[in-house]
Amino acid sequence: MSATATPKQSQPIDAVAVIVRNELVTSASTRRYGYLRLRLPQPIAIQPGQFAMLKAHGIYEPLLRRAMAFYRCELINGQQEVEFIYQILGRGTQSLAKLEPGDKVEFLGALGNTYDLAFTRTTTMPEVLLPEALLVAGGVGSPALYLLAEELLRRGIATRLFLGGASQGDLCGLEDFTALLTPERITCATIDGSHGETGFVTAPLEAYLQTHAGQPLMIYSCGPDAMLHAVAKLAARYQVAAQLSLEAPMACGFGICVGCAVPVKADCAEGFVYKKVCTDGPVFWQEELHW
Repeated sequence: MSATATPKQSQPIDAVAVIVRNELVTSASTRRYGYLRLRLPQPIAIQPGQFAMLKAHGIYEPLLRRAMAFYRCELINGQQEVEFIYQILGRGTQSLAKLEPGDKVEFLGALGNTYDLAFTRTTTMPEVLLPEALLVAGGVGSPALYLLAEELLRRGIATRLFLGGASQGDLCGLEDFTALLTPERITCATIDGSHGETGFVTAPLEAYLQTHAGQPLMIYSCGPDAMLHAVAKLAARYQVAAQLSLEAPMACGFGICVGCAVPVKADCAEGFVYKKVCTDGPVFWQEELHW
C-alpha cells in the first residue's frame, strides 16, 4: 500500500448549505477568526482530516471557493450540521465573514483522505501498537484534529494535545478540546506568553518526546508549514511515526488545477515527485515529504 494515508471513503456532494452560526472573534494578536456552522441538504460521510470547499452563495467575486477542514459534525433531527473555523485573511474569507444565520454557502465536500488509524502503510518507521496519540496543532490547524481526537477516544487510545498560537485567542477550539480531553491532557504554548508556555508549541512537544523516548507513540499534526517541518524533524529525531495534514492553496479541491502540489520523495534522478494535497492528501506520513 502507498505511504500516503488512507484514501477517502465517500463521494463528495456539490450543494448549497444554510448558515446556522457564524461567530466572529478577534485575538490579542489582531488575527480574526470565524466559527461557521452549516446545515447540509443531505447527510454525507465525513472522515477525520477531510475538508470542504466553501464560498458565499451567489457571488462572482471572488470566483473560487476556499478550503477548510471539517471541525465538528452532528446529526440533529435527521439533518447534518458541520462546523469550520477559519481565519479571516483575503477576499474569500472576508465574504464569508459578512454572512449571517439563514444565508447560504456553496459547499463541495467531503474531500481529501483521512488519517491512517490501522497503520497499514510502507514506512521506514516500525509498526506500532499505539498506547498514546500526540496531536500537535498550530492556530487554525486545530480544526483538522478534533474529529480525529473523538475517533481516537472511541477506540480507547489515550490522546494528548499540544496546541500553539501567537496569543491565547489564537488557540482555536481550546474550550472544545478541553471538554473532550480534560485540561490535564492539553499543553498550550503562545508566543506572547498569554496562555501556557511561552514560545513555540514544538518546545513542550520535544520535552515530552525526550521523557518518553523509545515508547511507541504516534504524532498527528496540522498547522503552518514551518511548524509541520519542525514536527517532522522531531519525529525523525526521536523515531516517532507522524502523520501531517498539510495546508496548501487550492483553487478546485479535486485535482484539476494542480495548485496545491507538494514534493514527495521518490526513487528518481530528482529525488522527488509532486503530489496533490487535495487528492493525495491532505494527510501524508512525515518521512515521505521532501522538505
